Amino acid sequence: MIAYGLSLNTKITLFDEPTNGLDIPSKTQFRKILSMIASEERCVIISTHQVRDLTHLIDPIIILDKNSVLLNASVEEITSKLVFKHTATVPENALFSEQGLEGYISVCPNTEQEESTLNIEALFNAVVKNKKVIKALFNS
Repeated sequence: MIAYGLSLNTKITLFDEPTNGLDIPSKTQFRKILSMIASEERCVIISTHQVRDLTHLIDPIIILDKNSVLLNASVEEITSKLVFKHTATVPENALFSEQGLEGYISVCPNTEQEESTLNIEALFNAVVKNKKVIKALFNS
């Protein structure tokens, strides 16, 4: 079905959970194909819970909640306003923190203009947990 959808070469292609059930080599192939077809003339919309499979292909990121848009921003805008960091303890200003094997992955306002790598799962949790703060941060 993925091959069929891509072979139609439509201006808009919608995928719902395209990587569910794919093994690791197939996910790699899917990412390669998507990156090859990406262009200004073609829009690929992906609805997924498997964000780690597509982290480097998704831009902009749109997070929906029922009938409202909680976030609609480019990766560049997100990482300029939020910082994603690994810490030994939970930062005081954390919008979201989750304990892992090596401490905490935290999402904080990027007040110091630090560079960081986007973590979409942590972003989603920060947005859902802090809807008003995120809307204020991204609508300013």
